[in-house]
Amino acid sequence: MRCFILGATGHTGTQLVELALQHGHTVTAFARSPQKLPQDRAGLTVVQGDPSNVAAMAKAMVGHDVVFSAIAPRMGEMMSSKRSWTMAGHASNIVEAMKQAGVRRLFAFSSAGLFPGQSILVRVLSFPVRGHMADLKAMEQTYEASGLDWTVLRPTWMGEGESDAYRVSSGGLPQASKAMHYRGLAKFMIDAATNGAHRKQLLGIGR
Repeated sequence: MRCFILGATGHTGTQLVELALQHGHTVTAFARSPQKLPQDRAGLTVVQGDPSNVAAMAKAMVGHDVVFSAIAPRMGEMMSSKRSWTMAGHASNIVEAMKQAGVRRLFAFSSAGLFPGQSILVRVLSFPVRGHMADLKAMEQTYEASGLDWTVLRPTWMGEGESDAYRVSSGGLPQASKAMHYRGLAKFMIDAATNGAHRKQLLGIGR
């Protein structure tokens, strides 16, 4: 499988790169800071680029089987109303680049905080990033309207760790979900892309 990864230097992106290569897939990492990635890893091609450049993305995407978007703002950016880019804006660019490149399969992730019925604690914690949550919802809607074979994940709390365990469900998080590791989110994406599963589905994912 020929994988195109955006956000390859972030928490989930680095796990996507590692797991894809471990499973024998080839990877193109499209990154703003290519120096953060190994330049001599077998099966890995690193391309410097920015999701705001549709033409460059489309050119680099040609010939790939699947696009994984692991783009996410840093914590400080989530709380800022002055960020120069949005998740929804990048989503529109990714969709256009994929259509130009002739690639249909797409994976991206959002936040389980968008599911209804959240606890008071989650609602309180989400309030300072309410602008970011609205941006994520607009991103999801962009992918859902794209006509592509998309899968969007809404993960529970995530952190560093070696566990690749995951459980998924439609309409909410799996029952009694625990915090998961970034590696588990990446593992689901690789597994579903390999198996051709969960096309045009919005899923909750936890451990």
